Amino acid sequence: MQEMPPAETIRAALQISHARLRKQHELVVEFGVKSLRLSNVDELLTQACEAVAVGMDTRFAKVLRPIPDSDQFILSHGVGWAESDIGSATVGADEASPAGYAFSTNRPVISNHLSAEHRFRTPALMKAYQIERAINVPIRGISSPYGVLEADSRDGDDFIESDLVFMEGIANVISMAVERIGIDAESNGPHLYSESVLNASPDCVKILSAAGEIEFFNETGLCQMEVDSLDNVFGKPWAQLWPEESKSTVVNAVNRAASGESVRFESFCPTAKGDPRWWDVTAAPIFGKRGDIEKIIAVSRDITERHNHEASLASLIEIQNTKLTNSDLHLEEIHHRVKNSLHLVNTLLLLQANLAVEEAVKIQLETAAGRVLTIATVHERLYQTSQSQAVCAADYLQALLGDIGKAFGDRNIDLQVDAFALSPERMAPLGLVISELVTNALKYGKGTIQVSVIHAADHAVVTVADEGDGFPESYPKPNGTGLGMRLVKSYSGFGKEAIAVDRSAKTSTIRVRFKL
Repeated sequence: MQEMPPAETIRAALQISHARLRKQHELVVEFGVKSLRLSNVDELLTQACEAVAVGMDTRFAKVLRPIPDSDQFILSHGVGWAESDIGSATVGADEASPAGYAFSTNRPVISNHLSAEHRFRTPALMKAYQIERAINVPIRGISSPYGVLEADSRDGDDFIESDLVFMEGIANVISMAVERIGIDAESNGPHLYSESVLNASPDCVKILSAAGEIEFFNETGLCQMEVDSLDNVFGKPWAQLWPEESKSTVVNAVNRAASGESVRFESFCPTAKGDPRWWDVTAAPIFGKRGDIEKIIAVSRDITERHNHEASLASLIEIQNTKLTNSDLHLEEIHHRVKNSLHLVNTLLLLQANLAVEEAVKIQLETAAGRVLTIATVHERLYQTSQSQAVCAADYLQALLGDIGKAFGDRNIDLQVDAFALSPERMAPLGLVISELVTNALKYGKGTIQVSVIHAADHAVVTVADEGDGFPESYPKPNGTGLGMRLVKSYSGFGKEAIAVDRSAKTSTIRVRFKL
């Protein structure tokens, strides 16, 4: 019997989230480097909005500044908005508006369903542009908040908690750059860089000469690299700090930065005391007054934990694939070891969640761990049910939903399924789709969950309903991180056309077409 490799499914799911996070990290670093060259606040804020729009996959981004002696914000800078609105359009600054709440409480706000939002009113500007989703983060100032950075969307996937990390990174760069520009103006001359700004960075930041010698190491970097003092590395070639296998990569990055190019790479470099570390590095030129390259900035982010987890997952996948092709192993032993591998991945994710400092990152890791357990349950039921090339859908799904119901305190789940059988390669994705929909209904719905699976030639129609009041008109999918619905679209075989909310039903009802 040929099975769908569960570890490959895990890797695909993690890659969806990882690609978005990677792009956002690159944008924060690039914007931080650019901000060192800027001396104009208007240009700074416009470029911040451009970076936010790209990182959030949306057309609309803006900076809101408070209007003195009023309860209004002005849309001071933005992208996606009409030129006539930038510099003139206003929104409320009181706590009844999302931006006002973020500004007054110094806390970020996500709203993925503005038309059905009960916490806040929807500003007239947002209604005019048919905005459905918004994420607001405060921009801190020296003595009081500077303003609010906001991303908006008419459609697309929900904004998620990890997006807050990206938005707050851009907002922090704005804060430090505005402070630096203000200091430059008072001193009647631009500085190539501000040590106080660089010391506020959570990453390892170095300033190099154009030839690549170390001139500055921020406090975080000294700590992360376990270097006792800047004197220990001052004047040394940056490449000298790297092991032999990485030196050519570093020298190449310095040469390219010295010629005016921004460079990014990942490489291994232990600390001064021998601790193994992996780094995600960006090197870029710093231009002087006359436009010539006077310095190089190198920003390194410690990705050791991520690299170790990826290595562990790759090792698990390699072990599993090797054993699947080994004819000497019994099928039952293969299933048992796959199950153990999935539980090990779950444990790794939970351990990393416990170590996470940022609450948003912790939530995302715990959510990923929960999905790994769902995959483990789907796989375990699959090999317990199937002893042949085809699996009875009714028997398999009844057992699977029984497991899910027990995990939620024996909630009632009624199943109606047509008599048909599927190969294990398609039964596993069907189980994952139904598990995602039912889990969402158990978390956010009410009463008994009704599940039906109707066989229709080359596809099946999966319907999940609960006793809730239904979804808002603008709501294309259940509440959640957004990743779950992307996985449902992928597994279904029909992409975006797979999911539909039944507006005619009196209760919360969602349907998914699944290719058999």
